Amino acid sequence: MKVYNGTIDCVAEEVGYDSTRLDAVNNFFARMIENNIIFGVSYRLARKGQVFASASLGSRHYTNPELPMMPDTVFNLASQTKQFTAVAMFMLAGDGLISIDDKVGQYLPQFDSASYNEITILHMLTHTSGLYPHEGLIPEKHHMGMYEHMRIQYEKDGKDTDWISAGLRAGMRCKPGTEWQYCSFGLSVLAVILGKITGDTYQNFVINNIIKPLGMKNTTFDPTPEMARDAIVFNSWTEKFLSGIQNGVKQEENIWTLMPPAGSGVYSTTEDMIRLGIMLGQWGRFNDTHIIGRKAVEVMSTQRLFNIPDNCWGSVEKDRKYGVGMDMRHFPCSFTSKGTFFHEGAGQSVTIIDPVEEMVCTCVYPWVNNVFNADCNGRLYNVMWSGLK
Repeated sequence: MKVYNGTIDCVAEEVGYDSTRLDAVNNFFARMIENNIIFGVSYRLARKGQVFASASLGSRHYTNPELPMMPDTVFNLASQTKQFTAVAMFMLAGDGLISIDDKVGQYLPQFDSASYNEITILHMLTHTSGLYPHEGLIPEKHHMGMYEHMRIQYEKDGKDTDWISAGLRAGMRCKPGTEWQYCSFGLSVLAVILGKITGDTYQNFVINNIIKPLGMKNTTFDPTPEMARDAIVFNSWTEKFLSGIQNGVKQEENIWTLMPPAGSGVYSTTEDMIRLGIMLGQWGRFNDTHIIGRKAVEVMSTQRLFNIPDNCWGSVEKDRKYGVGMDMRHFPCSFTSKGTFFHEGAGQSVTIIDPVEEMVCTCVYPWVNNVFNADCNGRLYNVMWSGLK
């Protein structure tokens, strides 16, 4: 299978990695493609702040194998966007504009009531607010979740919809801080707080304070027609959306266009995302550029939940490992070090930071027919880390 190589800073051996193991990495992904588990992959590896591997295999289109995946192929980060939101909130905390322990009701009147006034920024960043998560993620599959309330209210009020109040009509599922429930709604709420404090939009703040300082030249909330033409097409919905961008079709206004895209909305490449990963792995700095302080990254990447259950996606996990805005799960017998943190996007992209080994990986590997495969998701960590000397 053809392998396309991207630009690197150094050869693997210069940073203590066995370059022959990169063949094993490529072979692993080639098998996944040949076995019809994923239809393509783009990955990038760095150690000690230096990129030593960049490659892509397979296709960037869910039905057209003739469109190759490239090292600079653009893709929707989905929930990897949440990393930018977490960094932004810690930037505000570092400037003394907020405390991560502040109650959301201090900033937003919709939360200043008996039902919601115990919810904090920390709860939102750790998915423990007690608010309902996405529909279908928890046992109460037939409960009308917040997004359904939002949709109904939008159909009634249109652009005048107060999407926060509409979502909160779903009520609380549990007391804050008692259960891990994946809630992207909470990240959009944090973006509103950011806007009230800075007087800027969430998008502008992230672009000017994170994306541009890191030199992420192909990272955006609004892909150009050229970017859309060469982006990963995950499914038929993505194909229609990207085609609309290419043809200048204005996105239809709906409830989602009212919400800040703080839980999912950034488009990027593995060549750009490695910069975000290196920054987090270097405790808030990328080369000589300061983004956030070392202590902020320590808080983000330190487990904050203990004996908090996770019942999302059919899980029966009794003690969900999670940092503040970053995932802390450690797979059994994983080659990654204790203290490794990461964030996934729709289960098919990830940025992994191992602070002990000073190793960073960013990778996108779209599933065939959107079918999640736990083996691929778990094993790629070990394959990537197998070359460390």
